[in-house]
Amino acid sequence: MSEQGAKLTDFVRNGGPLRGQALHRLAVSCAAAMAKLHARGNAGLRLGQDNVALGTRGQVLIGWQTTTTAPSRYDDASADDVRDWANLVVFAATGSSRGDVAVLPPALRLAVEQCRRRDRAARPRAVHVLRVLLGHSMTEAMASVDGLLRQAG
Repeated sequence: MSEQGAKLTDFVRNGGPLRGQALHRLAVSCAAAMAKLHARGNAGLRLGQDNVALGTRGQVLIGWQTTTTAPSRYDDASADDVRDWANLVVFAATGSSRGDVAVLPPALRLAVEQCRRRDRAARPRAVHVLRVLLGHSMTEAMASVDGLLRQAG
């Protein structure tokens, strides 16, 4: 990824943690890509700070490997993906995947905390996370997406 931008690990190590719009752009870009891949049946993305880069013009470049997950493992794999997304955001904001979430803006902190729940079944889907980052409450996001899925069903 070096010809396209700096790996997030190197960027944070050399330039310090992300804040404000840069952090929000990273969180939204990764959540949107993850939600799109999940909608296509791909999970188990192994998202981490070494396969995300920040481009020279501020864009977020994602270089994860996608795999089609067996239906019996899909829910666990997608739940692990949102946990990995949360750890990535915390790393970007603090320099450590186990950093203090208190530095995050409120909506982002709520999404990260919910994505890090121990119980996989209690973690939100990637699409719910994305809706929260775009300004919806978690309850609203889950209700509207679930309602749309029922209507389409």
